Amino acid sequence: MLLWPRAKCLLLAAFSLLSAVSWAQNLPAENPDKRDIAMQYDADVIVVGAGFAGLAAADELKNQGLSVLLLEARDRIGGRAHTVYDGEQAIEMGANWLHGQDNNPLVRLAEEQGIGLSPVTQWSGAVVYDEFGEQIEDAQSQLQRWDTVVEDYVEQYLEREPNASIQMLMDDAQKSGDLGFVSDELHSSFINFVFEQDWSADAADLSVQAAEDGKDYLGGDPMPLRGFRPMLQQLSKNIRVRLGHQVVALEQSANAVDVIVNHQGQEQTLRTKRALLTVPVSILQAGNIRFNPQLSARKREAINVIGIGQLNKVWLKFPEVFWDDNHAILRVSPEKGRFSLWVNIHAISGEPYLLALSTAANLEAGSDAEIVEEAMLGLRGIYGDDIPEPSKNYISRWHNDPFSMGAYSYLRQGGRPEHRDILAEPEGRIHFAGEASHRDFPSTVHGAYLSGLREAAKITVELKPFSESKTPAEQEAKKENQE
Repeated sequence: MLLWPRAKCLLLAAFSLLSAVSWAQNLPAENPDKRDIAMQYDADVIVVGAGFAGLAAADELKNQGLSVLLLEARDRIGGRAHTVYDGEQAIEMGANWLHGQDNNPLVRLAEEQGIGLSPVTQWSGAVVYDEFGEQIEDAQSQLQRWDTVVEDYVEQYLEREPNASIQMLMDDAQKSGDLGFVSDELHSSFINFVFEQDWSADAADLSVQAAEDGKDYLGGDPMPLRGFRPMLQQLSKNIRVRLGHQVVALEQSANAVDVIVNHQGQEQTLRTKRALLTVPVSILQAGNIRFNPQLSARKREAINVIGIGQLNKVWLKFPEVFWDDNHAILRVSPEKGRFSLWVNIHAISGEPYLLALSTAANLEAGSDAEIVEEAMLGLRGIYGDDIPEPSKNYISRWHNDPFSMGAYSYLRQGGRPEHRDILAEPEGRIHFAGEASHRDFPSTVHGAYLSGLREAAKITVELKPFSESKTPAEQEAKKENQE
């Protein structure tokens, strides 16, 4: 079923040694030039980007005995996971949920680190209001019926029109009369709830293959009680991190990668045996990092068909709770995606917060005061003019962030899941990780985390003699031999 939100879940365990060895056998031979012996490296591996992908990779590479230097353009670690605090309430400006508890490696990591998790968010019990503030009593049954029809159309389009957009499919289904039981306004809202909120993308630009992009884990979506920050701090504990270091170029030679860095307006060059790039795909699309030699045509195509969407968060704290008990509150908005989905944080953490998720493209153009006022107009349309004003607000602006330029990845029209595999392919001594490069679990913290482990396994096999490797597969093999 397509019923929203797609349980975007998470990841498999790290690469086995066998798969990593198989991959490494295809590498070109090292240059035997004697000058390599005397070459000075700043680290065995330089990791670019201190989000979950970069930190997971750096932590694993260090555990494997390699020297690692992690470069981050921002003045903080975390990338698109950014926690601020209001007392006991963790305010997540970016990543918020662990999607799917069952077999989720980040859930296991949280348990190992003693990080508690909230109750799961009950998305399926959402209350739905129309554009006039009246509750739509049968909205859930309409959504289930709508979902069944759309699922049939998705199967047809994947077979005969795999390069179409979600909007093309929806227009076809609507013109056929198969969705005649739902109003145009509710139909538009369902598209937003099911697809656009899930992928932070407009349906007109979203590939129909997004319906089968990635895998799902069961178990519901909890939040880390103190946010993702403690988890990130644990991962970075013993890593050499340089903040405020923006990588602007990567230059490969026979035996090294020169990493050109801008720090406080001054460029410097660092040398490494392998570079791991974990920046968002939007940074690559914008050409903010130069490559010499340039990336392959195959890689450039993959970069361009993977989009990065706009999804922002508006946290509002109130002196009292006046809204429904349901975990999710949906509103048919006059402008699709603009203050149409609210999450009842009070039902999850006990704190009097409402969280709006907005995919509206022009939201960031407004001032904080203008955004809050517009949000309040929508809430007054549901709950009346007498509701209190918020005492605090926190608003994200990921599209205007120069180091993310968007929220998370999606497949553009014409894009295929295989493009994520191509994005993950190394180019010489440069490796690539990040949520956009994980075919099974894109657009999640979990996908980012495991993509980092994936590349750490590849790099370990390249740089260390197999007899010295400490990969999980080898540890198991050694244990069996000892027994």
